[in-house]
This record gives sequence, structure tokens and C-alpha cells, in this order.
Amino acid sequence: MEGVSRMETQGLEGHRRILGILFIVMNALTLLAAVAVVGVMLFASTLGGPDMPQESRTVMLVGTLGMGGCLLLVGLPGIITGVGLLKRRRWARMAALVLGIISLPSAPLGTAVGIYALWFYMQQGSDQVFE
Repeated sequence: MEGVSRMETQGLEGHRRILGILFIVMNALTLLAAVAVVGVMLFASTLGGPDMPQESRTVMLVGTLGMGGCLLLVGLPGIITGVGLLKRRRWARMAALVLGIISLPSAPLGTAVGIYALWFYMQQGSDQVFE
């Protein structure tokens, strides 16, 4: 721990935990949106009743599963990364940096988490709070 005091390392430990929690919460909201989209769209497809053509039902089902699947693919890596940060896994360091950069355009929550991740990794000694 050259150049980084024990107090600074403890402060960075807290920031690592906060960053992990933020990744989990932000991406859990994405997964919640996936469930909501699938639920609403499946409910909407039942509103057509028996008069709705089978082709329309099929298109709606495929579109719904596609949107839900995409949101799942977006949210799941962030939750895994957040858990990795909380467990101090070295691989989570790079994953959090990449996901933080990717989330920057997702205003407002993604931008805030992305900026916080970049700030955290620019701190001297941030690499020393992992394993």
C-alpha cells in the first residue's frame, strides 16, 4: 500500500461498497422494467380478445419477449458486477469501469453512477481495495 494511507483505503472501501450497491439497485430497476414491459404487453395482447388475428398475437409475443430479453441482457451484467464489487472480486473492477462508461448516456441515474465509477477509479489506491 505504497503512497496510500490506511484512512484513505478505508474511505475507498466505503466507496467500493456504495458503487456495488448502486450497480445492483440501478440494474434491478432495469430488470423490474423488463418484467413490467413483458407483463403489460402480455396483458395488452389479451385485450384483443378472440377477434385478434393469430399473426398479430404472434408478432406481439415475439416483440414482447424480444424487448424483455434485451432489458434482461442489459440489467443482469450490472447486478453481477455489483455483487462482485461487494465481494471484492478483482474482475468486478474492470467490469464496473466498462459498465460505468457504457451507462453514462443513460440520464439521469446511469450518468450519475457512471461518473461516480469513473471518479472512484481515478482515486489513488482504488485498485488496492480488491482481493
